[in-house]
Amino acid sequence: MEITTDQAILLWHHYEEVAIHFNELIIQYRIQVMGGASVIGVIASYFAIKDKGDDNLNYNLVAFISTWLLIILTAAAVLDIYYYNELLRGAVNAIVKLESQHKELLYMSAIIKEQFGDGGASRYIYITYGIIMVPLAIFTVWSYIKICSTKSNSQSN
Repeated sequence: MEITTDQAILLWHHYEEVAIHFNELIIQYRIQVMGGASVIGVIASYFAIKDKGDDNLNYNLVAFISTWLLIILTAAAVLDIYYYNELLRGAVNAIVKLESQHKELLYMSAIIKEQFGDGGASRYIYITYGIIMVPLAIFTVWSYIKICSTKSNSQSN
């Protein structure tokens, strides 16, 4: 079924609203995840260094909280990348398909998609989560190493 130019523009506008909704949802989600993880990390750090009397207890708390944060951030990243991002990609693909039928008039999303290529934007999502999660994973491993070394030092004394 062929649609008129006015119908195509109206449909394109509706598709754009859906894509904008998904994009706003993703941005809010990412900001809340990163902000929430940061707040939890700061509060946990305060409690971990608050009482310096028992080093083993502090490292246990640090290891527990950093492990918990790593699990939460991993789950958030999976939900973001494989659900929310796919919703947005589906909306953009619908826009690009509509634009391909009316190239002379509608082409903005096609140009944006061409700029990133297929899945190019996803690379930046992986990089962003990597910037957060790799140091957290290293810190988590370090915490467990400190627990083990503290236990072996206390057993040898």
